[in-house]
Amino acid sequence: MPLLLIFSLVIALLAILFAIQNTTVTPIRFLFWETEGSLALVLFIALVAGALISYLATAPGQIKQRMTISSQRKRITEVEGQLTSTQEELQGTEEHLQQIEEMNQAEGEKTDESTSTDEGETPLVE
Repeated sequence: MPLLLIFSLVIALLAILFAIQNTTVTPIRFLFWETEGSLALVLFIALVAGALISYLATAPGQIKQRMTISSQRKRITEVEGQLTSTQEELQGTEEHLQQIEEMNQAEGEKTDESTSTDEGETPLVE
């Protein structure tokens, strides 16, 4: 940003030097209008008119870009919210799965104990 400011100040200084050196009165004609003014004033008015036209030409694109950025920021916020809720849901599901696995292990141990006692008994022969 400072580089742009320095560049702008240099341009402004050159414009002032130009205006000081070119004070010649020049006739100005536009459509049906006719007057006289200094060359520097005429060029300054032309410069301002060009800058204004340039700004007006680029304004719709800048407005559209700002609107797009705004809508994208809103969308990012929504998606981040969905991500957070999905992560919380996943964490809850993982906890639930871990509880189920613990219950299955506990049931497996009970089954192992009951089969080992059954195997230790001698079968009855008829």
